[in-house]
Amino acid sequence: MTYSIRVILLAYNEADSIAPVLIRLKENLTNNQSNFRLYVVNDGSTDDTLSIVEKLSDEIPLTLLNHVTNMGVARAFDTGLREATRDSENDDVIITMEADGTSVPELVSVMSEKISHGYDIVCASRYCEGGGLPNFPWQRRFFSVNANRLLRLLFPINGVSDYTLFFRAYRAALLKKAFQNYGEDFIASTGFVSNAEILIKLRNFSPKVTECPMIYDYSVKQSSSKMRVWTNTAEYLRTIWKIIF
Repeated sequence: MTYSIRVILLAYNEADSIAPVLIRLKENLTNNQSNFRLYVVNDGSTDDTLSIVEKLSDEIPLTLLNHVTNMGVARAFDTGLREATRDSENDDVIITMEADGTSVPELVSVMSEKISHGYDIVCASRYCEGGGLPNFPWQRRFFSVNANRLLRLLFPINGVSDYTLFFRAYRAALLKKAFQNYGEDFIASTGFVSNAEILIKLRNFSPKVTECPMIYDYSVKQSSSKMRVWTNTAEYLRTIWKIIF
């Protein structure tokens, strides 16, 4: 393998799930003989997340990026993506995922392999054939389905059905180009919509994009959801307005 895999995990009060997720990632990537480093963005956790990650850093190739106070999803994305991109060569793979146990660590190798075969972005997807979202609360399901329908309508990307799932792989060269082009404005939103914003802005570079089906089983989630549906809906509408106009 001639490329490295860099996995960014966003963590806010994930003490119950962070260790198993990191250990599964290490085992899977080691078994696949991958060159890898994990980046944990601890976004001002008030539980034991920070101390757990610090202890695991002795046995896992891991960079801890610590926000002393909670700065939100968008700033956590920005911190992790910038650090991983700085560390990467053009053909390295940069992956974002959640630390709450809902992302499937074993898919990291599958998504990375797709990048190595010529794709620039690989989106884990609940909505393509083979994907699903069992045990999802109906409010979250309603919001997710309709948000993705709207985004597909307004910002169509061939082969993409899931714009909002955090679990996504990028070719490092594409992110380098985006940071150079947008500077500090690459991620302008403040909340969960930032993940869709990243994808929408990257489409301006005509990337080759595909998806990887994933079963997002909400029942395995160890922590309470930080997303507020109506607040998130309002931010989606504001961000879409800004991008279009």
